[in-house]
Amino acid sequence: MQDAFVKIWRNADRYAVTGHSPMTWFITIARNSAIDRLRKRRPAEDVAALADTLAGDVATGEQSAIARSEAARIAVCMQELEPDKRGAVRGAYLEGRSYVELAAMYDVPLNTVRTWLRRSLIRLRECLSR
Repeated sequence: MQDAFVKIWRNADRYAVTGHSPMTWFITIARNSAIDRLRKRRPAEDVAALADTLAGDVATGEQSAIARSEAARIAVCMQELEPDKRGAVRGAYLEGRSYVELAAMYDVPLNTVRTWLRRSLIRLRECLSR
């Protein structure tokens, strides 16, 4: 919270009255600060390693089996994506990379990364619904 308040204090001159309340601006800064902090902390993980996380901290045997099954389905669907798009999805949603980082990594415009991620998530949803 302190980081968010410091950012708000230092950037108060950037607040523009646009019809939204100042609280909306505060909340956005606090949310983005929290996301940035989580991205710095989180180690890179693989889809298969997330099976236990999907089941929760206190998982029964059945919940663990279901989570492993879901992780396997996700891994199969991820393989259907093109390598660069698969890497972008992994980077954004498993490794916590920002869109800007992914754009630099793949040497493509920022909006291209956004399009890749949106279309990839649609394809993953379709694959998982089969």
